[in-house]
Amino acid sequence: MSASNSAVWLLEAGGDFVVKEAPLHTPGPDEVLIKNKAVAVNPMEWKIQVYGPDLPFPKQYPFILGGDIAGEIYEVGQDVTTFKKGDRVMGVANWFLTNEIRNSGFQNYTISLSTAAMGLYPAGRLELPLPHTLQPKPINKVILVWGGSSSTGSATIQLAVASGATVIATASAKNHSFVQSLGAAKVLDYHQDSIIQDLVKAIQDTPGEFVGALDAIAEEGTVRSCADVVKGLGGGRVVTNLPMPVQDIPDTVEVVGVVDVANISDFKEISEGIWGKFVPEALRNGTLKPVPEPLVVGEGLGKVPEGVSLSRQGISAKKIVVTL
Repeated sequence: MSASNSAVWLLEAGGDFVVKEAPLHTPGPDEVLIKNKAVAVNPMEWKIQVYGPDLPFPKQYPFILGGDIAGEIYEVGQDVTTFKKGDRVMGVANWFLTNEIRNSGFQNYTISLSTAAMGLYPAGRLELPLPHTLQPKPINKVILVWGGSSSTGSATIQLAVASGATVIATASAKNHSFVQSLGAAKVLDYHQDSIIQDLVKAIQDTPGEFVGALDAIAEEGTVRSCADVVKGLGGGRVVTNLPMPVQDIPDTVEVVGVVDVANISDFKEISEGIWGKFVPEALRNGTLKPVPEPLVVGEGLGKVPEGVSLSRQGISAKKIVVTL
C-alpha cells in the first residue's frame, strides 16, 4: 500500500491548527524524505500563530509549521550517498528558509536537506570556532546565554563550551544546577531585579573578551534585557531567534537574527562541521547531552496543537514532544 501524508495546518495568520491531508512529496536529487516518528514544539510556533499578521513569514496560508523532527529515511534522492532507506535520523525542517510546506515538520513525511549552531558560528553572529569532541582549547572569549535551561539554551551552552568559550547564563534558581552541569561557568537568576547589573559585573569579572549575547527565549523583553547587558559592557551584538524586530534598542547594540543565516547550502562548512562531524561523535562519547528531558504530550498529529498551547504557557528545562 502506498504511503499517504497528513499534516497540522495553520489555516490563516492568527488562526487555528487543523489536521488535514497533505501532499506526499518526492525528494529531489540531493534530498531525503523522512518518515517522522516524533516532532518537537518550539516557542516559534505559538508566536507565529499569535503574531502571524505582523511577521514576514509564512508568506502564504494555509501553511504547515514545525522545525524539529526525528524519524527514519523513507526515500532518498538519486545523488544521496550518506543515507539509505531505514536509517534513523534527526534534523531541522527548514520551512522558514524555503517557505515550502514540503520542508515543514508537523506532518508524517518531511523533505529535508540548523538554530543554536547558526547563532554561534557564522560571520555576523558570535563567530566562535567550530566545536571539538576532545578537550576544547580555551579561546579566551565569553558569551552570555539568556535562558540556559531552554532547549536552544542547553544546546548553545554545550556547543559554546565545546568551542572553548566561557559561558555566563541565566536561568531560574531551580534550574541552576542543570545549567551548570552543561558547562556554564556562572548562572544567574533572571528573576532578580538587579539581573542586568549582576550580569554586567559577572561578565566583567570573567577573564576573556566578551563577544556577545544569545537570547534563547526570543521574546521582546529578553531581547531588551540582553541589549541592556551588552550596552553596559560597552556595546556589541545580540543574537536572537525572535522572528520580528524589537524597538528601542540602544545605538551601541546590534540585534541580529538566527533565522537569517540558518541555511545549510549557504553555510556548508558549519553545517557539516556541526551535523556531520560534531553531533554524531559528541552524542556517542557524551560530550553532547540530549537535554532538556522530553515532555511527551501524546501520540499523533492531533496532539500538536496541545503542545503549542503548552509551550505558550511557558515551559523550562523540558522539550515538548509529540510521537507519531
